[in-house]
Amino acid sequence: MAKYVFNDGKVFSGGYDLSSHITSVNLDITAEEQDATTINSGGFRSLLGGLKDSTLSMDGFYEAGANLPDALLGTSIGNELVVTTIPDAGVGNTAYFMKSTLFSYQMFGTVGELAPFTISKSQSSDIVVRGTVALDSDLTATGNSAAYQLGALTSAEKAYVAIHCHSVSGTSTPTITFKLQSDDNGSFTSPTDRITFSDITAIGSDFQSVAGAVTDDYWRLSYTISGTNPSFGIHATIGIE
Repeated sequence: MAKYVFNDGKVFSGGYDLSSHITSVNLDITAEEQDATTINSGGFRSLLGGLKDSTLSMDGFYEAGANLPDALLGTSIGNELVVTTIPDAGVGNTAYFMKSTLFSYQMFGTVGELAPFTISKSQSSDIVVRGTVALDSDLTATGNSAAYQLGALTSAEKAYVAIHCHSVSGTSTPTITFKLQSDDNGSFTSPTDRITFSDITAIGSDFQSVAGAVTDDYWRLSYTISGTNPSFGIHATIGIE
C-alpha cells in the first residue's frame, strides 16, 4: 500500500462500529528493553527485546443511546473487548485486532464545545494480530468470503479471527454461523473446517484461534444464515501469527 492520508479508517469494538464517532486512534506496540550487557560486549550496551505490550487510545465525540459509543464504553470499564482497527477501510486491506481491556474512559469537556470522549488506556490481554479484512458488508444469505492466501501454519503459529456483528435485523430469530476454512487452492475444492463459531443472533463480537501445523495456505470464512428477511452487519478479519 502506498503512502496515503489517514481519512478512511475504521474501528470496531465489542461489535460496535465506532468509526463515525472517532477523531483519532493510536495503537502503540512495544517490547521491554532487557539489558544483556556483559564485560565481553565490546564496550557497547547489548539489549534484548523482552515482554511485549500494546496500548490503544482513541478520541471522539460523546454520544449516548442505542448502538452509540457510550452504550459500549460506559459499561465496559475493566472488561475485555474484541477490538479491530483498520487504517484504510476495505476488504482485503490490513487490519490489527486483539482482545483488549478498557482501563480508562473519560467524557465531557468545555462549555460551548462538542462534548468529547477519550479512551486513554485500553491494554491488550493477548497477542496483537496483523491480519486481512475478509468481510465488511451487510450479509443476507448463506455464502463465503473471498479466499486469501495467508500462508500455511507451522506448529508454532496460529490462525486468528475477529468477528464483529454491528447490526441485526429480521424475524424468526435471524441467525448467522461462521466457520474458518482452509484449503490448498483458491477455488476451495476440498475445504477443511478449522473453527466453528457460536451462533450470532445479536450485536457482539468473537475472537478465536486455531493452532498449527496446517499445510493449507488458503483461508476463508464460510457463513450460514437463517431466519426471515435476515440481515447482519459484519466485519471480520483473519490473521496468522
